[in-house]
Amino acid sequence: MSTKYRSDEQQLDFLQKRIERLEKTLERLESLGMTSFSSAGQSKAFRSQEEIRQELEVATKEYEIINSRIQGIENNFPFKEAIVCDRKHY
Repeated sequence: MSTKYRSDEQQLDFLQKRIERLEKTLERLESLGMTSFSSAGQSKAFRSQEEIRQELEVATKEYEIINSRIQGIENNFPFKEAIVCDRKHY
């Protein structure tokens, strides 16, 4: 079984699109201001804003790490900041 890996450039493109989608999703959720609604017997639940925000932070940090590697910039981020997020309360 052969495993196909993305090049750094392909991964950056993938992450850029993912970041854009997550930002749009977060904007929608913030504008709705709700996590679920029900109408005419049908209900719909949305993902939590905090969950989307965490995914966005992880994708952004991953993008920064790969972009630095491509540019030849050496980075030595602490694991928690690089992989989880850089918010102070974590």
